Amino acid sequence: MQVTGSNLLNTYRLSIRLFSDGFSLSILYTADNSLVQKEDVTADGVTPLYQLLEKTLQRPPFTEYSFQNVELLVLSPSTCVPLEYFRREEVFALYNLTFPSLKVGKKEVHYQILPSLEVVELFSLDPQILQTIQDQYPDVEIVSLEGRAIETLANADRKKQDRSIHFYAMVAPKNMLVCCFKEQRLHYASTFSVDNDADRLYYIMGVWKSLQMEEKTQPLYLNNASPELLQQLQRFIPKTVVCEL
Repeated sequence: MQVTGSNLLNTYRLSIRLFSDGFSLSILYTADNSLVQKEDVTADGVTPLYQLLEKTLQRPPFTEYSFQNVELLVLSPSTCVPLEYFRREEVFALYNLTFPSLKVGKKEVHYQILPSLEVVELFSLDPQILQTIQDQYPDVEIVSLEGRAIETLANADRKKQDRSIHFYAMVAPKNMLVCCFKEQRLHYASTFSVDNDADRLYYIMGVWKSLQMEEKTQPLYLNNASPELLQQLQRFIPKTVVCEL
């Protein structure tokens, strides 16, 4: 049963996930983080994404709740800089140097500190989309999806007994995060835009070889992958195992 925010103030939170071809909105119960309602919206190729988002936020069920907090999770090209080398005034130049084809403006580049990894992540966000959300939720928290995923993998890596090199691949419907930790510190991280197992296999094996991993002795930890991808990888990397996060 749907309950309006006027009756239960500060009981719910809103999570907005932004992708290149759409977005999803999730209303979550703050007590246990359980899902109350979710809506996925795909870009129609005609209406700007920020206008679709504005129309969605201004209608039920989202107008019927009062949210304790609102977070915007952004999936965009990102790069990490060691915290000791980070300079705020160099953020824009460094991002454009890393992703020259994106041609982003100064207001589009954001950063977040990942303290557990001692790195700073740089990512981009369309200012029109941000303004659309801030018009309704001025205190929205902006978070990079990739950074959050890397921290999730880092937490899992710290639970392992040894401090040797560990290789992870986290699969999502339209992208895949590949990470490597060495002595429990981030050694490599990259997100690939892929939506099929053949391409996932290609990129995993490419990174594996470029990092000079050993197929026979070192494990590959695979999260959220299909049984078919698991079997294919085990042909090349026998110690490929499922990693639940």
